[in-house]
Amino acid sequence: GGSEVEGGEFSYGSDRIAAMDVASLPDHIFESGRADEAPREVRRAASGGDDAPMPMAPDRLSMHGTWVAPLDGSEPPPSPDRTKERIVAVLARRSGALEVHDAAALGVGGDGESTGMDSLLWKSGGCSHGVPTLGPSTNGAEARVPSQHDVEAAELRVFVAGPSLPSDPSPASAEDDGTARDSWMLRSLCVLVDTTQGDLHLYTGTRRGSGLVFDRVPLGCVGRPSEEQGRHLGKLRRKRMVPPSSASSSSSGTPFRPNRLHRFAGLSSQDGLFAATPRPVWLVSERGAVAAVSHKSRHAAPAGGRPVPVPGFCPDLPPSLLGGRGCESASSGGGGFVTVHERIGRVGSQRLTAYSGIDDLFAPRGLLPGGGLAVQKVPLGVTVRSVQFVDDASVSSPSSPVYAVLVSHEYESKQESLNDDGLTDEERQAARDAREAERVRKQVEADLGGFEMDQEWVAEIERDDCFAVDTDLGLAPPMPTRRYEVWLVDGGAGWRVMSRHSLDEDEHGTALEVMYLSDLDPFKESDETPDKNLAICVGTSVVDHDGEDLSSRGRVLVFGVDRKKTARGRAGAAGPATAPQADLVLLAEKSMTLGPVTSLSSLVSGDVHRVVVGAGAEVTVEQWHGGKLTQVGFHHAHMMVQNITIFKTFFLLSDAYDSLFFLVWRESDKSLTLLAKDYEPTQVFASGLISRGGAMSFVCHDERQNLKFLQYSPNDPAARGGNKLVCRADFHIGSQTTSLTSHWCQSSLLFNSCTMTSTLAALKQQDTLFGRLEDDNRFAVNYGTSDGSFASVVPLSEPTYWRLTALQSVMSNALESNAALSHRAWRLFRRSTRRSACKDNDRKKGVIDGDVVMKFADLPLAEQEDLASSIGSTVTLIMDNLLELSCAASVI
Repeated sequence: GGSEVEGGEFSYGSDRIAAMDVASLPDHIFESGRADEAPREVRRAASGGDDAPMPMAPDRLSMHGTWVAPLDGSEPPPSPDRTKERIVAVLARRSGALEVHDAAALGVGGDGESTGMDSLLWKSGGCSHGVPTLGPSTNGAEARVPSQHDVEAAELRVFVAGPSLPSDPSPASAEDDGTARDSWMLRSLCVLVDTTQGDLHLYTGTRRGSGLVFDRVPLGCVGRPSEEQGRHLGKLRRKRMVPPSSASSSSSGTPFRPNRLHRFAGLSSQDGLFAATPRPVWLVSERGAVAAVSHKSRHAAPAGGRPVPVPGFCPDLPPSLLGGRGCESASSGGGGFVTVHERIGRVGSQRLTAYSGIDDLFAPRGLLPGGGLAVQKVPLGVTVRSVQFVDDASVSSPSSPVYAVLVSHEYESKQESLNDDGLTDEERQAARDAREAERVRKQVEADLGGFEMDQEWVAEIERDDCFAVDTDLGLAPPMPTRRYEVWLVDGGAGWRVMSRHSLDEDEHGTALEVMYLSDLDPFKESDETPDKNLAICVGTSVVDHDGEDLSSRGRVLVFGVDRKKTARGRAGAAGPATAPQADLVLLAEKSMTLGPVTSLSSLVSGDVHRVVVGAGAEVTVEQWHGGKLTQVGFHHAHMMVQNITIFKTFFLLSDAYDSLFFLVWRESDKSLTLLAKDYEPTQVFASGLISRGGAMSFVCHDERQNLKFLQYSPNDPAARGGNKLVCRADFHIGSQTTSLTSHWCQSSLLFNSCTMTSTLAALKQQDTLFGRLEDDNRFAVNYGTSDGSFASVVPLSEPTYWRLTALQSVMSNALESNAALSHRAWRLFRRSTRRSACKDNDRKKGVIDGDVVMKFADLPLAEQEDLASSIGSTVTLIMDNLLELSCAASVI
């Protein structure tokens, strides 16, 4: 399709065909009648009467002729017959009307206008304008048309998303196989419209009321090209890296655009669509719900040089061409696919990539949480406490990434000693008398010495058995016990455990960090650059049978990685002869009597790598030399060190009960100096750093599920001469998290690449000024919550912030909210009822709710124009801000 204008003006009153598609659909879809009305004989057999209602009224599932059978053991209805299908032509007109015609009765006149209106099966208006519902209507003028934009459909595709059907289309085979009936029920009829502005409108069909209705699926993403992509294209044209105008044009002058929407069937036993748009996405179905998954390519070129990053896609790749790596998918009815994407190098260079399938996206291992992400579950059979990637070329490789994992597993320890201690009654009484005499002696010594016996002799207290087991009633039950281990796993070999180390009994693993340690004598000065070695540091906490009567202590374990090769399989076996093997080697351990080790961090000062240990209320800086750790610096916190985040030589210390501390490490005298702190008493669960350009802020998450943003600003009057961290914003997230991790904010020019380093290097070669703007150097924080959600906090420029703030205010009033609840009230800072006398009553706010503003991308274009006009902005500018926001929030 194109945007050729009739008579020099664009008119929504024109019936010109903008896009069309031909599809084969089940014949019963366009039959009249309610979707939940099953055949009379089925209802009579299920409930014994003609008027008995169905026990469950389906909506989306009934479009393929299936309905939910009664749960009374009766015979379910047969699956639909795939042989009874109708070839239809789906037309999208310039007016926004969507029409479905019977292809057998459809004719086209010489002027390009369709004829034979008797072939019309279904019609609705507003498909290219993003209306929320497409329902049957007599004309296409019912939906509001945009007043400020000339938009029409550029491409249209009708597809089915869901499990692939068996190869045998006969009804008999479908009745005999129960999986075929389930596949029918999980398949969704979808329509995807790609507009001339680049917006994607996805609709799923359902039988509701008396006919077929298509409901729009909110994708929560922006599909159009970014403004930064256009500016980068202008720079490439000025440098003559690309032609000044597109060479792909027809003789009539109408721009030629290859198809971007590609249907696929039988790919990893799934049907769906691949949209090769400026940010390619897969549209697949998970348990009947259509979801979008972003597609990223290796060594992809920066966006801007070409209209789309993936100009070619072929879904029918025989498994024989994959070297046997697609045989498993082929046996289950699947194959591979091939893509052609723009690669780094000279503009126009392309790369051909073959894939064996998309099995990782689907059950039982795959999960589609939304937001363009795909999650793969790895069943290890244990509880994973911490995961760290071993980023060392001598250990990890792209094909075999190695991870250090801290895990725990539950087991039941037997308590047979409580059933019978092997003593007689006389021996037990003698032992009790001896303990009582010893207690009296210690009490006398305490009274004469003037101290409390319980405090002085607490380390020597011997516990008496508080109960006796009556074996006539039962024996002592097994006690649930937790065991901690450190694993080294190979992510490229099915997460195979290559090496493991078990911690001591009653020892809990609390921290894990992969770092480098420099071998340097802390008592000698040297100008030479010390050698650094890879180390895996583990922090532990020991809680023995004494429980909390004694203060807890911990250890720091330092492991090395011994990389070697071992033979795989027998001689003559297929595959490589050797496989890499890595072993954990315990290099050293250090007992920490200050308390349990709760945090481990890596400090790099100059060329010296040290480890920072948070144990109890102490922060110690440890230097590696001669196979042991030596303390070279320390700082005393107030209560307990929760986490330590290091940026260069600056420390962000979070106290579990006393908020944040900002410190700096001075190499000259090897000291930690306190610069500022937050004087508001806060229980901190997690802390992190965000930055934009030269401005940095600290983020902390408290017990009331709030996020508070503080800044070190010595010149601010509220900073008390620079000693206090100034609160800049606060926000209520409504979920609990224990980790805030920083990540670099991606630009829309780099979003399509999964190898960020190479694409960024290619971008800097094309544009030497990239990276000098503040928006090019932003770090955001991401976190996962206890209820299973994942989110990011992104710093914004001031114009973007105020624009989105105005949009959020207008949308909160204009759009309906769930259960008529207020978005503003939900996101207000929750004050703590504990120690609240020190709390400041003034809420700072200052944070935009991304869930609210991203709904703008899924609104009809006419409503987008109304909202943009109400804040004095444009739809294009707002959509570009939301696009850059979604790219910056992306972690992968």
